[in-house]
Amino acid sequence: MKKLLLLAVSLCAGFIASATADSRVAIYSPGQSQPVVIEGINTLQQLTLNPKLAGQTWWPGTVIAEKMATAVQLEQQKQLLARLDALGVDLRQDNDSDLAGSVQQVRRQIAALRVTGRQFVSLDADVIRLQHGANRKLQGDYSLYMLAKPTRVDLYGAVTPAGPQAYQVGYSVQDYLETHQWLEGAEKSYATLIMPDGQAKTVPVAYWNRRHNEAAPGSIIYVGFSSWALPSDYQDINEKIISLLTHRIPD
Repeated sequence: MKKLLLLAVSLCAGFIASATADSRVAIYSPGQSQPVVIEGINTLQQLTLNPKLAGQTWWPGTVIAEKMATAVQLEQQKQLLARLDALGVDLRQDNDSDLAGSVQQVRRQIAALRVTGRQFVSLDADVIRLQHGANRKLQGDYSLYMLAKPTRVDLYGAVTPAGPQAYQVGYSVQDYLETHQWLEGAEKSYATLIMPDGQAKTVPVAYWNRRHNEAAPGSIIYVGFSSWALPSDYQDINEKIISLLTHRIPD
């Protein structure tokens, strides 16, 4: 497993400084299970300017993933589900059935996720053209997940009801949480906002510290577990969940 994680680190970017062979990019369109494969794409610029993609996707939320990095993320999901199962068992043994129920609800959310080996690079054609080093070279097998411009924000974590919420212009993270309830053990002062490009940040949401942090369409809002609610062996659970959410395949 240690070797696998080291390999994941070396492949995390999914790109190399020079390429010796053409890449293959499998293009997934919304609602289609079978991709269209494009070969001979050697750079991000060639990919984003390909005529077959013109006007077909909302680039700010489009995800490009690398094959071996995807295998790593699927393994991470498997391990996280096992950790959540173990946490639930430990909590029930400590007679904390309410918190165990919260953990079980979050586990179901994680089990339903479709994850991939997302590469955190800009797919903005102007950025790729103008910014030094942004036109990364491609080598190997990639997947590109296209999407229409989102009209929703998704809620995950220790909150109910979780799931998609209609996007509202100007709404902050707190506004989306206003009509929802926190589950047992939820962190009530802070939430995590994951933007469509996969970048995550912690935002204050309590009455005493709230700030206006607007959630863009296609964002994810994650309500984690409070540190006091988690046993010492599980203090990294929120971090693991957030990492996996940044690798979610867009719907």
